[in-house]
Amino acid sequence: MLLDTVAHRSIIDCMRAIGIILVICFHVTVGTASLLAPADLPEYVAAIPQPFNILWQALGSELIFLFSSFLLSYLLLREIIHHGRIDLRRFYMRRVSRILPMYLLALTFYCFITEFTAREFVLNTFFVSKLFGATTIVPVGWSLEVLMQFFVILPFFVLGMLRSRIPVILTLLAMGLCLVARYHALTADPESYRTPIYVMLSGTGTPDTLRDLYYHLHYRANPFLLGFLMAYLVLHREGLLLTLFASRLRTCAVVVVAAALMIASGFLPIQDASSVLYTRMGDEFWIWFWTIHRFLFAIGVSLFALALWYGKSRLLGPFYRFAELRVWHTISSNIYSIYLFHPIFLIPAAVIGYRTIHKQDLMPVHLWEVLVVIVLVTFFANAFASILTRYIEVPARDWLRKRSGSLGSR
Repeated sequence: MLLDTVAHRSIIDCMRAIGIILVICFHVTVGTASLLAPADLPEYVAAIPQPFNILWQALGSELIFLFSSFLLSYLLLREIIHHGRIDLRRFYMRRVSRILPMYLLALTFYCFITEFTAREFVLNTFFVSKLFGATTIVPVGWSLEVLMQFFVILPFFVLGMLRSRIPVILTLLAMGLCLVARYHALTADPESYRTPIYVMLSGTGTPDTLRDLYYHLHYRANPFLLGFLMAYLVLHREGLLLTLFASRLRTCAVVVVAAALMIASGFLPIQDASSVLYTRMGDEFWIWFWTIHRFLFAIGVSLFALALWYGKSRLLGPFYRFAELRVWHTISSNIYSIYLFHPIFLIPAAVIGYRTIHKQDLMPVHLWEVLVVIVLVTFFANAFASILTRYIEVPARDWLRKRSGSLGSR
């Protein structure tokens, strides 16, 4: 099967690693903007060239959601193929043992630096704080909440799709409903799509509707649904994929479409007040931007991943070699710890990269300084996560699985 080969698994590791790096890029870029006076923002925005527009967009979570869903859907579908059933107890224990030790450690740590109520602590512990409008104690805890909520649903979703006998159609329909929900929420709150993103960067606040679109599973379901659809096609319709990518011309066409979708959705100058997006585009553009831009990015990434797995083209050679770099496997293995603890390295990295401890001395900020901060946060977070993984996460995971009687080590 597809993931029985190291080369194919390395593509998932690479995509997941890029996802967490994009998360760090966003937090560094936008975090720096939050430290500046509003009058300095245009100069800071101008210092980061257009080819780096993706730094301003919070799209890293799409990659993490997409490939987490693909990997788990793949494992569940393969389990059904081999055994005719899903061992729910084993599945849930493996997910809980993988995430809970690090999450509880992060929750304990951030409790000392975050204000919260007893109710909010309980809601955070059960991964439902955003569902009740409560404070998320862990800065990026919302994403772990979305993941855990999806993990609870996934086995039943997989079984339901297979029993329907039209899983592709139903999954596409579910994606459409998710987009409809996003569109309806936006049109019901004009302030949400009329608030320019560059205004949000100045710290004046994000409209509640946009926060809901970002934090809630029913609005963020599409990368998860795409992940399941990819896994289903790989395991149950592989012949169609082999036929599609048997031609080098069709492979190149898919790669071009994937690149176009990723560029069109991920590299728009959303941070630049003087860009055509704000001088020429009207309300209709922004409604559709907030409705579909994440979905288009996820589709582009999905098509590119399928091309890497099944395509036949010399064009893909550099990407294979890039994906095989050992660093991606290391980062992917530490992904949850990096995700949870990288915020604590933002300030130390910024002090080193910007060479100051005073906000008023930050300007002028140069591109190379931003990139240095990103590299430092990634390095520090991965090094710290490697220690946590070796001495806390893996022992705790293995102990929990042993206690529960579950099998396997991943």
